[in-house]
Amino acid sequence: MSAETALIVAAAVLVAVLLVVDIRRRRAALPAVAAPSPQAPVTEALAEVLPVALLVLDEQGRTALLNDAARRLLPGLQVGDALRSASDSLADILAAVRPGAAVRETVVLGEPPRSLRVAATVWDGRVVASLEDVSEDVDFEESRRTFSAAVSHELRTPLARILGLAETLALPDLDDERAELVVQIENEVDGMRRLIDEMLLLAALDRGRLAVADGVADLAGVVRGVVDDARGRRLGRGRVIRISVPDVVEVPVAVRLCEVVVQNLVDNALIHGGQGAAVDVALTGADGMAVLTVRDDGIGIPAQHLPYVFQRFYRGDASRTGPGSGLGLALVKHIVEAHGGVVVADSDGQSGTELRVRLPLAV
Repeated sequence: MSAETALIVAAAVLVAVLLVVDIRRRRAALPAVAAPSPQAPVTEALAEVLPVALLVLDEQGRTALLNDAARRLLPGLQVGDALRSASDSLADILAAVRPGAAVRETVVLGEPPRSLRVAATVWDGRVVASLEDVSEDVDFEESRRTFSAAVSHELRTPLARILGLAETLALPDLDDERAELVVQIENEVDGMRRLIDEMLLLAALDRGRLAVADGVADLAGVVRGVVDDARGRRLGRGRVIRISVPDVVEVPVAVRLCEVVVQNLVDNALIHGGQGAAVDVALTGADGMAVLTVRDDGIGIPAQHLPYVFQRFYRGDASRTGPGSGLGLALVKHIVEAHGGVVVADSDGQSGTELRVRLPLAV
């Protein structure tokens, strides 16, 4: 819910909520024989069920009213407590509110830290505030900035290489090298195309545009097809790729997504295992789970890089100058976890890397 929506909802119930406070104050001043107003429990109940967190402070900065949504955002705070007992920063913001002016601020509090958007004004001497947890919005904006910066970097690098190759291609007396330069340009363009495809797929997955259990795939057949294709491509041509799979292993994952998972695991082993590294691909199905293991006997992943290999655009120092977008394993993790599976990476940093994917078997 946006800040504007929160304010609209808060305004719609503001009179009712403040009426509760006013009724309490007036009722306390009435003789004991006066009957309590039947409006109080109704308006209090209305405040409690609102999704917007509402907070009312008296002239001394003590809590005069807070609903259930506010109590969840400020655990431990009760009516009659000083707001400073829950948050100094929030208390400072609300203490600065003046009659006739509205305040809109964002404050970070709690552990783990959360971002709260605060909208407040003064009414009848009291500060009335609505609170909205916007932590996910803040995290999304930060992720979007990081993602955009990484995409810009990843696209600039192959473009610079393509430009350099094209300028070299234009030089005279390069007849013998022209064919190789053209191949290198084609490889760079293919790499950019894969990067764009991976970014689009990740964006579709993030938005939930792809059904996580759309169909059933024979993972064994997908593995065989991906390995055969890898042996025929430049990346895997002449490399040792051993395979061990049963006849059929079905998982509740779309075939296209299975292909993305297996191809990225195999390509990761071929690229980052180093020249000459052999790759072993094994698949088993038992106890309700399919287990896909892709191992290379190459240079391995240093311990300081291992926890980050599934992060988007993360690449270890040894692989930064080589091919690959840094998105492949992030895609694998996203797809596998969306289908109730797990993926882990193991390496001693010296004798290769093993990636294991566990997915539920189709029933």
